[in-house]
Amino acid sequence: MTNGRFVSVRHKALTNSSKSRMSMAYFAGPPPNARITVPPEIITPTKPALYKPFTWAEFKKAAYAMRLGDRRLALFRMEGDEQVA
Repeated sequence: MTNGRFVSVRHKALTNSSKSRMSMAYFAGPPPNARITVPPEIITPTKPALYKPFTWAEFKKAAYAMRLGDRRLALFRMEGDEQVA
């Protein structure tokens, strides 16, 4: 939704042999039919949309088909855009 302005980092947790750690996973997402797209106010002539609109269900289907691989967002890149997401 930020059109490449902000890039998510990979989560990594390190263990510490001298101190215990407790983690809790929290998973949330929009409804399956929610349309994911760049807000129009972010798109400019010099910064066109990098991704075509998609639904959350389409994204999840791609994610699971790729076994949650890192490059799943690249499936939604606009044609002709050679950058890697």
